[in-house]
Amino acid sequence: MSSVRDLRVTGFRELARAAAAAISARPGVPLALATLVQVDGSSYRQPGARLLVDTEGRVLAGAISGGCLEGDVAARAAEVCATGRGVRLMYDLRADLEAIWGFGAACDGIAHLLLEPLPDPSWLADVDAIRSRRQNGAVLTVLDGHGGGSSCAVLDGDAATGTWRPIGNQVHGIAAPELRESARAAQRTAHPLLHDLCDDAAALFIEPLVAPIALHVIGAGRGAEAFVHIARAMEWEVTVIDHRPAVLAELHLPIEVTTHVATDVVTHVVTHVVRADQTDAFQTLLASLPQDGRTAIALLSHIFDVDLAWLTALLPLPVAYIGVLGSRTRASQLLDAVDTALGARGTALTERMRHRLHAPIGLDLGGESPASIALSAIAEIEAVIHGRPAGFLRERQSPIHARTPTPRVFEHDGPVSSKCDAGLADRPA
Repeated sequence: MSSVRDLRVTGFRELARAAAAAISARPGVPLALATLVQVDGSSYRQPGARLLVDTEGRVLAGAISGGCLEGDVAARAAEVCATGRGVRLMYDLRADLEAIWGFGAACDGIAHLLLEPLPDPSWLADVDAIRSRRQNGAVLTVLDGHGGGSSCAVLDGDAATGTWRPIGNQVHGIAAPELRESARAAQRTAHPLLHDLCDDAAALFIEPLVAPIALHVIGAGRGAEAFVHIARAMEWEVTVIDHRPAVLAELHLPIEVTTHVATDVVTHVVTHVVRADQTDAFQTLLASLPQDGRTAIALLSHIFDVDLAWLTALLPLPVAYIGVLGSRTRASQLLDAVDTALGARGTALTERMRHRLHAPIGLDLGGESPASIALSAIAEIEAVIHGRPAGFLRERQSPIHARTPTPRVFEHDGPVSSKCDAGLADRPA
């Protein structure tokens, strides 16, 4: 089963906002947080999915299933908050749904959850801030050997050099090398990792804080709004850039979208393409934008010289995707012109650059309206960043969900406590 929105990646902001709103509206009603820590077989959601509930049975934010488990989990929140201890829950989706709701979901999977009290939800906003900085990070959850567990700490930065911060009053005594190696493995694969600690069945659940996809829309013309609204529905970070202030001002954009007027930059680069990235204004603009493996650029100006100027500057950047609106003939002409412009300054147009360029932009979905083109482009970006071929799921021979195995990252020299110890809070991992 496939989910439309991956809240494993984007849910912390939603959870933090929902928790703040719940506390403001009902300050005396405790909150609880459910985390999907393991899936056996097929499941609508994947490890790292979270659900925020309260002790009065409200489902406040997030999702851990296609809708069949949330009510039952919410009903258990009062008991968990009363005891003050987390509890692990197991739902056999092959059979349990018949007992819970009177029908079977036939999902052919088993979901393992941790439901824990959430007395102080402020760490959710801290996690979202770390993700937004795009500098790596992770959330550590310790699953004890007695059917419980808790979210223990947040890693700010890379596994090798970052700092672990305890969540609330949680402390842990996990050996630093073990924690570092586990976090490094999770960050390397960009998938949550469940790592056995010792013979008492304790385990670490480490979720890497994968940066949100950043989309830079260059050109505020026809169709730009559709790109923005679809991308925002995916919880992507969106920036719109145009050299025409009046056209940019006419767009109806969500308040979360950043805009840049690039009048001086484009005026210069169109007349001096070879020196485009040598101008202070251009360097300043580029430096302000994410440029990494989770960054996509949609070039929609449909003005040849403007597209040429931007492509000459953008293709050498280490982004995941650059798409250009227009025909195949126009795309070929653009690429030839970019090759000439780069060559004039001593830079070769490499195969890697050609590979990240998608022109014409989008998948072959058949639609021709601006909204259809935007949908096909957003779908192509999603496929490229996730390393998928964008085919029909019914024809996929391998599993739908790309899961990494849960490795034992290295052998233990001795037993490791599953309890927390404040020692790691103030020093790098």
